[in-house]
Amino acid sequence: MSSEVLSDPPLHPFRATLAGVCAIGIALGTSRYAYTPLIPALIRDGWVSVPEAGFLGGSNCMGYLASCLLAIALPRYLSIRFVIRLSLAIALVGGLMSAFDFGFRWLVVARFVAGLSAAPLLVLTPSVLNSQIGDRWKKLCSGLSFAGNGLFIVLISLTLPFFLEFDVQVSWFYEAAVTAVACVLVWPLSSHASGKPLVRSEVLNHHNRGQRKVLLGLILAYGLGAVAVQPPTLFLTDYLHRDIGLRVSEASQIFSILGLGTALGAGCSGLLAGLIGSRFTLLLIYVSGVISLLLVLLTSKVWVLALSAGLAGVFLMGLVAMTSQRTMEAVGHAQHPKVWGNMTFAFALGLTVGSNGMSALLQYGQTYLDLFRIGFLIACSGLALTLFLSCRTLPSDQQTT
Repeated sequence: MSSEVLSDPPLHPFRATLAGVCAIGIALGTSRYAYTPLIPALIRDGWVSVPEAGFLGGSNCMGYLASCLLAIALPRYLSIRFVIRLSLAIALVGGLMSAFDFGFRWLVVARFVAGLSAAPLLVLTPSVLNSQIGDRWKKLCSGLSFAGNGLFIVLISLTLPFFLEFDVQVSWFYEAAVTAVACVLVWPLSSHASGKPLVRSEVLNHHNRGQRKVLLGLILAYGLGAVAVQPPTLFLTDYLHRDIGLRVSEASQIFSILGLGTALGAGCSGLLAGLIGSRFTLLLIYVSGVISLLLVLLTSKVWVLALSAGLAGVFLMGLVAMTSQRTMEAVGHAQHPKVWGNMTFAFALGLTVGSNGMSALLQYGQTYLDLFRIGFLIACSGLALTLFLSCRTLPSDQQTT
């Protein structure tokens, strides 16, 4: 952190945390998962077909994949402050581009642009936020900021049906307006970011056999988890509308439960890890993902599908939080940023492969339930890897016990 930043008076903890919530909310909410409640209306109004709606989600994931590379490269040459503000601008531009129906190719580009904003905000915001918060409140404020994804999904899902009554384009503009307001709230925090590029750290990677096995399990399971979470996060609302027969507004309300689950998953997983440790908490997170997909396959009762959506949300953000924590325990603080960057890339790759692959399956005649079956099998594979590799005992586990 540069001296110019340290000399500035820190933000009030509430303002800093609110900015962190909005930054994560933009990265994972309005730029990514807030697209899902729009899918039934986009298909209904003829903007896209069913497979095309999935490919738009895949294009957004490809933007996220590219943004992982940007999050690694850009801070080496540009200031942290500039990269954060650039990401905010890209998120807003991507949202506004999505509001115009200039054809499927245009929308593919628009969703790709929106996805480009995600990783830099996710990677850089926590460190800037921590610099503004006293030690007493760091963990709480950090956890609250990662709940921003869920809070934004809840906000969009519950309010979007009102705008869908008018037009899909109006709904896109509404999401862009939410992004714009969030950008304004993030801006003061970005002013406290470093005005200089990151200093490259020369840290040697010496991992013993046990660490390598844990890391192998983590990265493979993390990538599989990204694929497994695609059916509920990308296709759930249209499945509820088209196959179950719910109205678009009702499907959107159920998707808001997924948003609530992500908010709870980010916070509760940390509390649970403090009680039983990160490896057993990570195992329970994968179990919640398996159960969420299994429930959809067992019944079409709406209340069970709502429960499934909530568990899928817990799985999504609990997976992110606990994989990061387990990685920290495996390699230590110094090597965590580099290793976590590789993990994030694996997750983005899983999202891209899962969304595009499942969209292709829809194009070739598979049903939404077929996608949930595939997701269930992949989640079971991730659970097995977690059980036999990621949960192997580390020296830090013995110290904790």
